[in-house]
Amino acid sequence: MPRKTFIEHRQLAVRHFQYPRVSEVSPGVEDGSLTFKYRLDTPTDINVPVHALVTDVGSYPSSHMYMIYTTAENIPAHVSTALEDVGTLDGLDISQMLSKVARILDAATAGSKDNPLDLDDDDMDMDDPYLSPLEDDDEDSEPEPLDAWSPKSPEHPSSALLASHYKASRSNGRQLSPSANRRIRSDLRAAKDAGFRVGILGRLMDGAQLCIISLSIRISKLGVSEEAMQAWHLDPNQYLVLLIRYTAGYRCMEDLLGLDGSGRSPVVGFRTGLCQSYKVSLDAAVKAFGEVKKKETSATNFEEFEESPMDKANALQSLFIGRPLHDLLNERLVPIVNYRNSLGFGWSGAEAWYIDRQGCSWSSGDGVDKKYYAPEFSSRATTLPSLVTDDHIAKSVHQSSFPLAAMQFTLRHLVRCTDFCLVCHAPVEVDFEALKPYVCSKPLCLYQYMAFGFGPSIEHDIISQPHVVDLLISFCYASAEAKKLKTLPTGMSLSVAAPSLMPYHSTSVPAYASSPGPEDGIRQSEKGNAVWPAHQVRTYKAKLDEAKMELILPPGESVLYPNQWIFIQLPGKRDEHWHCRVVDALHPIIRLGPPVNRTTFSMTTSLEENVRPSNRQRVSTASVEGYRGATTIGPATSPTKQLEVEFAIYDQNFDDLVFEDRQKMICVLLNTLPSVSEMKAYLESRSGKNMTVAGWQDRISPPAAGLLRWIIASNRSCIVQVDRIDGETTTASEERVTGMPGWMQFRFAQGAPDKEQRFSQSIRDLTGQNRHPTLYAWHGSPLSNWHSIVREGLNFEDTAHGRAYGHGVYHSPHAETSLSYSSSYASWRSTASTNALSGTWPHSQLMISQAIALNEIVNAPGEFVSRNPHLVVAQLDWIQTRYLFVKINSSVIFGKEVVPTEVYEQDQTYTAFGTTHQKIVIPITAVSKSRRPVSKKTTGEKKMKIGDGSGVGDAILLSDDTDDEDVQLLLSDGGDGDDALLGSKEEPVVEKALPQLPQKAETDFVPGTLDECKLPLLDPPAYATTMASKALQRELNSTIKVQESQPAHQLGWYISRDIITNMYQWIVELHSFDSTLPIAQDLKAKGLKSVIMEMRFGKDYPMSPPFVRIIRPRFLSFMSGGGGHVTAGGALCMELLTNSGWSAVSNMESVLLQVRLALSSTDPKPARLEPGPVRDYGVGEAIAAYVRACRTHG
Repeated sequence: MPRKTFIEHRQLAVRHFQYPRVSEVSPGVEDGSLTFKYRLDTPTDINVPVHALVTDVGSYPSSHMYMIYTTAENIPAHVSTALEDVGTLDGLDISQMLSKVARILDAATAGSKDNPLDLDDDDMDMDDPYLSPLEDDDEDSEPEPLDAWSPKSPEHPSSALLASHYKASRSNGRQLSPSANRRIRSDLRAAKDAGFRVGILGRLMDGAQLCIISLSIRISKLGVSEEAMQAWHLDPNQYLVLLIRYTAGYRCMEDLLGLDGSGRSPVVGFRTGLCQSYKVSLDAAVKAFGEVKKKETSATNFEEFEESPMDKANALQSLFIGRPLHDLLNERLVPIVNYRNSLGFGWSGAEAWYIDRQGCSWSSGDGVDKKYYAPEFSSRATTLPSLVTDDHIAKSVHQSSFPLAAMQFTLRHLVRCTDFCLVCHAPVEVDFEALKPYVCSKPLCLYQYMAFGFGPSIEHDIISQPHVVDLLISFCYASAEAKKLKTLPTGMSLSVAAPSLMPYHSTSVPAYASSPGPEDGIRQSEKGNAVWPAHQVRTYKAKLDEAKMELILPPGESVLYPNQWIFIQLPGKRDEHWHCRVVDALHPIIRLGPPVNRTTFSMTTSLEENVRPSNRQRVSTASVEGYRGATTIGPATSPTKQLEVEFAIYDQNFDDLVFEDRQKMICVLLNTLPSVSEMKAYLESRSGKNMTVAGWQDRISPPAAGLLRWIIASNRSCIVQVDRIDGETTTASEERVTGMPGWMQFRFAQGAPDKEQRFSQSIRDLTGQNRHPTLYAWHGSPLSNWHSIVREGLNFEDTAHGRAYGHGVYHSPHAETSLSYSSSYASWRSTASTNALSGTWPHSQLMISQAIALNEIVNAPGEFVSRNPHLVVAQLDWIQTRYLFVKINSSVIFGKEVVPTEVYEQDQTYTAFGTTHQKIVIPITAVSKSRRPVSKKTTGEKKMKIGDGSGVGDAILLSDDTDDEDVQLLLSDGGDGDDALLGSKEEPVVEKALPQLPQKAETDFVPGTLDECKLPLLDPPAYATTMASKALQRELNSTIKVQESQPAHQLGWYISRDIITNMYQWIVELHSFDSTLPIAQDLKAKGLKSVIMEMRFGKDYPMSPPFVRIIRPRFLSFMSGGGGHVTAGGALCMELLTNSGWSAVSNMESVLLQVRLALSSTDPKPARLEPGPVRDYGVGEAIAAYVRACRTHG
C-alpha cells in the first residue's frame, strides 16, 4: 500500500512537521508531490517555495527517489545551487527528506561552521531533534507515554490512527522478489482456471511500474440470447475484454485493501470493450486509456457505434454501455472489493453499502444492518452460465485474485445490465422485464442519462434505422394525444412555452379512451375532451418585420437573449403561430431564426396562408449551418409593413405542468420536429462536424431535442427494420412474413436478456418431442397503447375490452380478429393540406394507422386459460414477440411478396392467417437460432457450445492462438508442481517445461543499421544539471530495458544506445506501422524501414518536456494536406510536449507510444510523406521549429 503510506506520511508532515525556517508544508499540484517554504534570514525575510516530487509513489517508502526544485526567480545563487545539488534522497520518508533539505539549505545559507553537515552523506543523524520520533526503527525500545508528547506531535492521540500504520508501512515496501512474481502468476492462473483468456501488454514481472493486464471471454459463452446480442450490438464471435492498468506496479488484492475508498484509484484503472481477438494491441490499449476524457465529455456516443476505418482484428471497439461501465469500475470497484473483504458482504451487499454510505462516516462500533448480508435473489441465476454467476471472493480460502474478481464484477454488470440503473448503478425496481438497460426512477438519474450522453446514440438510430425512429415517435404521439402516457419525461429540465397559449387540435376521442393521470387538478368536459387550465403566464407584445425576420420590442422592454426560443401568435388566426430561436438580441431589435410553423406539417405552407393574401411570400430551402435540404418558411420577397404580434418565451418548466398539459405539450413539441428523413439528411451532411440533432439549432428547439432523445433512449425493446422504403416502394427481405400485403414489418423482441432461455426451457418442459413445439398467433391493441407496450412488454394489468374469457394476454390465429381490437379509436380527419389519421404524427413518413404483433407461444393449449374463441395465455414466459406489423401510408407501393427460402412449419391445428384469410408463411429466421435445424456442414473450424451447455444449439466459432509471451508468463517459474499452466477450454494444457518458441519475422525493420554520421543533428547541448542528468540516466536505462524485453514489432520504436553520445540528445527510430496506414505504404514505396526522430532534453527535465522533431523523411505539410501532427521543420505538435500538457511523472516509454500514435492518427488527416526523393529536415529548419515551439508553448 505504498500510495496510502505516502499520503499518510504527507498528511502527518502537513499537520505536525516543525523545523526552524520551514513553514506552510502542503500537498503539491502533481500527484506524489508536496511543497513547503524555506525562510531566508535576510532583511526582508524571503520565503523560497520548494517543491518535492516523488517520481514513483509505488516504491515509497523503500526505493523511491525525490526531485527537489524551486519555481521562484531572483533567489540567491547559493540557494539555487544547493537545491540542484540535493540529489534524489533515495529511500528517505517525507519527514526525513524535509529535515535533510532544510539542513542542506541551512548549510548553504549559514555556512558549514554554524551548521556542520556533510552534503555527500545520505545517512541522516537519527538523533536529530527535528526528526519525528516515529522514525525510530528499534521496535524493542520502550514507548514513552502519550501524554509526554506535544499536541502537534504524531504520537498524540489525535494522530494515533495514522501513526499506528507509519512504522509498519516502512517495512512493507514493495519487494521485487521471486515470491512477488509467483503471486502475479498465481493471480493470473486463477483467472485462467475460471475460464478467461489472459494477456499481458507491456512488462509485468520484476517490479515493472506501468503494465496492463487483459482478461477476456468470448461473447458466445455469456449465455446472452440472440435477441439481446442484437439489441446490445454484440457478435458471438467477439471477445469481451477487460483492461486493467497498473501505474505503479502490479497490485495484488491485499495491496488494494488499504486504498482510499473515495473516488478513482490512482494506481489501478479499468477499460472495457470488444475485440475480434482475445487481446488488444498495445497501441489500442494505450489509446483506450489516453483518450477516455475526450469520449467521456462527448455529448453523444455516436462514434462508439461506428466501425473502425482500419477494422483491425486487435482493435478495442466500444461497448454499448461502455461509459457507465467505465465509471462504475474506476470509481467503485476498489472500495466495493474492500467492503467485501473487510465486512464480509456479497456483491449486492457491498454495492448497497457503497450507495448508502456515500458521504457518511462510519466506525466499527456503529454496527451493520443485516440487510447487507441478505443473499441476493435473481430469477436469472438459474439461466445464466456458472462462468457469469461465480463469486471468486466468496469461494477463496487464503488469497483472492483481484483481476479475476474484477472480471466477474464486470460480467455481473454487463450480462445483467437491465437489472441496474445506468447512472447510479442501484438495482432497478420495476414490475416488468426489459431487453435494454435504462435508469431507475430517480429524477436525477434520468436527467444525467439524457443530458450527459449516458444513453445510446439517437443519431446512430436516425441514420441506421429511420423507420424505427419514425415508429417510436408515432407511438408516443398517438399515446399523448389520447392522454394515455403513463410515464413522462420529467426531471429533464425541459423549458417550454405555456400550453394555455397554444390551441390544441383535439380529435373526437371518446370519453372512455382517456386515462386520467395521477396528478390533481385535471379537468375534462362532458365529451371527454380536455379543458386546459388557465396559467398565469406573461405574454409580450411586439412588432414583427416579416422580411427581415426581426422582432421590435417596445421601448424599455428587455426580456430576450440569444438562443432562447419563443412562441409567436400571428394576428387574425388563433390557430396559426410560429416557434423561433433568438439569433441575436440588440434591444429593441431581436433577430430571429427561420420560423417553425406547428400547423404546416410538411413545413411548406407559405405566409400568405398564415397571415393575409396581400403578403406574397415564398418557400425557401434554408441553409442551416451548412445543411441544405430542410424546407422552412422563407421571408417575404417584397417589403411588408410590420405586424402587431403577441409572443411568449420558452420559460415554463415542463415538470410544473399538470398531467394533461404535459401530454398536450408533448404533441406540440413533436409537431415542431422535422421528419425523420430530414433529420437523417441533416446528420449525413454533418459528417466530421457536430453530428448531433441538437446541433440543428434553428430547426429543433432544446425541449424538442430532449423529448426526441427520451423517446428513443427509453425504448426497452429491440425493434429492427425488415422492410425498407425506397422512394415510394418497399424492398423485399428474406425475413418478411408473407400473407400480410400492405403492412410494413419489423422484427420485435422484448423481455429480459434471459427471456429466450426461459422460453426455450418452457418448450422443453411442456412440449417434449412435439413436432410443433410452438404456435404463432396475433395480438392487437389500439395505437395509443403501443408506446407503453414497447417499453413495458405485453401484460394484462389494464382491462380495455373486458375479459370474458379469463385473465391473460389475448391472441387470435386470425389477423382480422386482432385488428378489430387495434382500430377502436381510428378516424380520419381532413385538412386543407393533408389527410391524416387521428393520433398520427403529422411529419411521419409512415403515417401509421394500426399496429399488430405476431407472437410465438409455447404449444400447450391445454394449459391456456382459454383456447376458444381466443387463445388466452397467462404465463408471460410462454410468449415471445417476434414481429410487429404496422399499417402505413396508403401511397407506399409494396412490391410482390417473395416466399422465404426456408420456412417454419406451423401446427395445422393452430395456424396463423393473414389479412387475406390465407395462411401466412413464416421464415425460419423468426425462430431463435438455438432451435433452428442445424445444417450439417463440415467446415474444419472449431465448434463450441453457446451459453451454459444446455444443449439448445451449437455455433461455429473461430479460435485464435495465445501469444507466446502470455504462454511464457503463465508457465511455471520452478518450484511447486501446482504452478503449471492450466489450459482453458479453448487451449490445450501446456507442459511445465518451457518450450522453445519459434521466432517469427513480424517486421522488416532491422535494429542497429542506422548510420548516424549522415544525420543532420543539432549541436549537442552544453548544459547539464544534477537533477536532469540523474533523471535522464534512469529513464534511458528503463527504456532500454523495456526495449530488450518486448518484441520489436509490438514495441514499434528502437533506441541504439551506441549512438547516444550525449544524455540530453536521443535518436529514436519509429517502425512497424500498421500496413493499412498511408504512412506505412509511403515508407514501403520509398524503401524506408523507419522514421528517424531526435529528442532533445532541457536542463529543467523532468519539469519541462523534451523537444521532439523528425529528421528523416520529410512529411507532407499541413497546408499541403498532410497530418500526423508534424509541423514545418519536422517538429511534433502535441499537447503532451507542451508545458501545459506535460507531467513530470511521464516516462519515455509512454511518450514514445503517444508520439507513434500521433503519427498513426488519421484524424483529421493521415500523415503522408513528401513526394519525390527522400530528403532530411535541415538543422536550420529544426532551429526555426524549436523557436516557434518555445514562443507558442513557453
